[in-house]
Amino acid sequence: MRTKYTSCLFIFLCLHVSNLVTAQQAWFQRDSARTVTVKGKQLVNPWAGGLNSSQFLKMDLNDDGTEDLVVFDRTNNRITTFVASTHPMDGAKKTFVYAPAYEAAFPKLENWVILADYNGDGLKDLFTSTSLGVKVFKQVKTGKVWAWEMEKEVIHTKGFSSVINLQVSGPDIPGIADIDGDGDLDIITFDFAGEFIELHQNLSIEKFGVPDSLGDAKAPVFARNGNCWGNFHKGSGEDFVFNVPCGVSDNTGGKVMHAGNSILLRDMNGDGKPDLLVGHVSNNHISFLKNSSSGLIANFTSFDNNFPTTNPVSFHIFPTAFMEDVDFDGVDDLLVAPGVASNDGNLVDFKSSNLFYRNAGTNSNPDFKLIQKNFLQDEMIDVGENAAPSFFDIDGDGDLDLILGTGGIPRTKGFIGGLWLLTNTGSAQEPAYEVTSEDYLGLSSAAISMYNIKPQWADFNGDGVVDLGFFGTATGTLKPVYYYVPNKGTKGGVVQLTMADAVALELPVESQIGDAPFFYDADRDGDLDLIVGKPQGNVHFYTNAGTGNQFNFQLETEEFAGLALNFEGRFVHAVPVDLDLDGQVDLLTVDHTGNVRVLYKADWGKWTERKDNLVSLNGKSGQVNLGKYLTAAVGDINGDGKPDLVVGNNGGGLALFTNILPVTITGAEPQIENKVIVFPNPAKGYIKVISERKAELRVLNLSSIPVVEPISIEAGQEKEIITTHWPAGLYIVEIATKTHRVARKIVVQ
Repeated sequence: MRTKYTSCLFIFLCLHVSNLVTAQQAWFQRDSARTVTVKGKQLVNPWAGGLNSSQFLKMDLNDDGTEDLVVFDRTNNRITTFVASTHPMDGAKKTFVYAPAYEAAFPKLENWVILADYNGDGLKDLFTSTSLGVKVFKQVKTGKVWAWEMEKEVIHTKGFSSVINLQVSGPDIPGIADIDGDGDLDIITFDFAGEFIELHQNLSIEKFGVPDSLGDAKAPVFARNGNCWGNFHKGSGEDFVFNVPCGVSDNTGGKVMHAGNSILLRDMNGDGKPDLLVGHVSNNHISFLKNSSSGLIANFTSFDNNFPTTNPVSFHIFPTAFMEDVDFDGVDDLLVAPGVASNDGNLVDFKSSNLFYRNAGTNSNPDFKLIQKNFLQDEMIDVGENAAPSFFDIDGDGDLDLILGTGGIPRTKGFIGGLWLLTNTGSAQEPAYEVTSEDYLGLSSAAISMYNIKPQWADFNGDGVVDLGFFGTATGTLKPVYYYVPNKGTKGGVVQLTMADAVALELPVESQIGDAPFFYDADRDGDLDLIVGKPQGNVHFYTNAGTGNQFNFQLETEEFAGLALNFEGRFVHAVPVDLDLDGQVDLLTVDHTGNVRVLYKADWGKWTERKDNLVSLNGKSGQVNLGKYLTAAVGDINGDGKPDLVVGNNGGGLALFTNILPVTITGAEPQIENKVIVFPNPAKGYIKVISERKAELRVLNLSSIPVVEPISIEAGQEKEIITTHWPAGLYIVEIATKTHRVARKIVVQ
């Protein structure tokens, strides 16, 4: 029988989520194609994730016969991979193009990485740090596909009295090279006092005639040779003391402040003898040590702390040197970066921390010319450190723009963060971002002085218009603080923000530096509740017993959704969003593991499923390592109605992911479930809602931000809502009575 609503029924497009989403289904795939421009220049690698404390390595990633670039960032324990390729904007040039597909092949790494062929098979193997000393992965290849295979959990060496682990202090970077010229790789490293260099000679050739053995505890092939190596030791400050007999045998068989050393062994003056470039944690400069002897028994006789002679290296702390050909001229260049695990004293500018010296000479007699101080960083979004994203349509043009909170950079009045604005100059379906401000609202110079800023768009004052909030650490007092700037614009229009209007919010007494707060109306009572990811890995949840503009937070649990203290997963950031479009809000989390996770299925806080393998890796769902101090934001960037994901990290950059869940669009008639209908769908200009009972109506976007103020609708009466100024995408229409709540998905074009 036809009802009075039948005239409103017609064929429309509705969203249907497949019930076949299984544990094998990836939810996201990397999206590195969205263009970003800065001052008219299109970036080559905008979504590469930023770099801080870089270690530069080369190997052939794509089996094309040309070595590509691998960068290990010590502050994030993260590998970033680039392939040598034609420049995408200039076909006459070559450059390194971000290729994240290779990153997942690398094992979990920490402190340092060296790629060197230990077994002479033509494939570079991987040496890295372990608490036991040195760990080795062998590169194995099947056809054109390569992989890392664990070869040694630890390297053993014959000491003066017994067999011991070959120890390398975690902050150090050793030298791994064929020092005696016999075809196998020897290892030199500073002792744990940071004073003398030790030589651990590889006797694989001497014992077996081939270089493919690393030995073991019962039969080591490495042996300590001499009390020290090079006849010198580290002095006080940036000095070195020479003429110190080390007792190395050429056979076949001041106050030290040690916390890190780096070693690069190369001929730097063309005399055929390997010299040293040494970085030390307490030094600002790279030290060039001249070697007067060739072969195993090195003899260093002088040092120079102004290297190179023109534009010498000068960092606040611990410069580390690498030599690789990065300009494609066949000659190895000099690359220098700070070798720190974190920003010591907040005195390093991680926005510009990769020095590139082009080698205008030869490999054996280099001539280094400083080209830039932000190698690779200038081709990616890199705010310095701790990039924290948040999506919102800031200019009211119907597509999502992007705000980035920054960790900070050293300034005249201290280490201060700010906000970057990336304006979407494309469309809701094809975004293209332009960095239109690196100091949005002038926050870095405002009376509010803070760093490690995490922004969020929400209606903080209850006036129905979304405002800009931001959390951070107050410079000077070192206390966690939260401010919001009231938006004096209209709903859906251009935001109107003035930093002078900023209002301080009172945070819960448990708040601490490193928190990740997220405001969200979890109980749907019209005011903002609070979810706080903690540095210890647990999540606090607070309900708001106040009003829309007078917060009164009450702690409900310190282990929300079972997220308890977790050292590996510390510094967690939790974001509520319906990722799988099943009508129930999920909880997406990122943390120090570098991975993205989701809790889903069932009602708020009662989730029954957890998925760790969210990202598509070579056609399979898997885990990623995006770095440390991660923050996440969601929004539909391509107009397909599904929430996409962007993750900021300690490297100061972003990783972008597109939602690839199997959501299909089918033709059907609008269904009357719980006697509520919403039409037309998709909508263009307006939607209409009819409810059998008197109810309150709310409309939320995919970030759970209300797009209209709560509306009271009468039973059986048609309510029209104008959608003209809404960004295209998917919205959730909620109709609530005292006893029932109904949610409808609606597509706005």
